[in-house]
Amino acid sequence: MPRSRLLLAMACVLLGFIAVIAVRARPADPEGRLPRQYRLAALIERQQSSTAKLRDEVKLLRRDVARLRADAAGRQTGAAAREDDLKALSTMAGLVAVKGPGIKVTLDDSHLDEAPSGNVNDLVIHSQDVQAVVNALWRSGAEAVVINHQRLVGTSAVLCVGNTLLLNGTVQSPPYVIGGVGAGRDRFDADALVRRLKEDAKEFGLRFSVSKEESLEAPAFAGATSFKFARAAAQGGK
Repeated sequence: MPRSRLLLAMACVLLGFIAVIAVRARPADPEGRLPRQYRLAALIERQQSSTAKLRDEVKLLRRDVARLRADAAGRQTGAAAREDDLKALSTMAGLVAVKGPGIKVTLDDSHLDEAPSGNVNDLVIHSQDVQAVVNALWRSGAEAVVINHQRLVGTSAVLCVGNTLLLNGTVQSPPYVIGGVGAGRDRFDADALVRRLKEDAKEFGLRFSVSKEESLEAPAFAGATSFKFARAAAQGGK
């Protein structure tokens, strides 16, 4: 009996030793050796690919819905009027592509090697600079705004991710080309934030160009339109 217990104990020790050797011999994950910011960038790139595929599927589904709606409008009494209302609301929500005259703004990082202020952050375009241009375009009468061909809607947010922007689930890098369909040049140039941005661009060598375009196109928004966190307030503020 003591001998069998001794053999059993030796077998357990041997199995444990083999298990440790097997774990140590497992090939290391190459991505695990990378710094955290590079792993995060790789994850964002993979998610962008998945998001692009889903966005294409959404476009096809919306096209099918529009076709079915149009077929139903021809068969139902009063459906044509409802269809017109739905089209108007879809345009306001950014779900319909629009085209017309407007303003194109281009923002890019500085060409200088050193900042006059000594702060290297003054040589790059930040999310607040892009947001200032977007707000000025809305105030100038824009009916639709796009950043690098990404349509802005009620659920869009201009978020800073390092020296890039996260917009509608996509990562955007400078230069940022911002278009405002229907925006007026005079009102845009008179905007206080625009004047401040022009002064900063001149001082720090940032690229800030504005042009009036006869034909700008804002593609339809292809992402999700449902709110994840916000909800409509009840009437009367209750």
